[in-house]
Amino acid sequence: MDADLGLECNPRLPAGWAFELRLHRDVAGDFIGTGLLRLRGVDMCYLTLVSLDNERAEALRRVKGRVEAWLAEWQSR
Repeated sequence: MDADLGLECNPRLPAGWAFELRLHRDVAGDFIGTGLLRLRGVDMCYLTLVSLDNERAEALRRVKGRVEAWLAEWQSR
């Protein structure tokens, strides 16, 4: 998967974690995409990201929030 991260999407990742993102536009012009969270090279979570926004900066901020929320849930277990 390609990295498509901008400055707006720089999720806080614990040591050993990596995040990859692929974005494109849907027919309505909004950004959608897929993300992959890995822990020490092992795939841990594929994210299907829809209804992000039609502005790239806002879409990346929303991706960041979703990634950080997933990690917080993971770490709470």
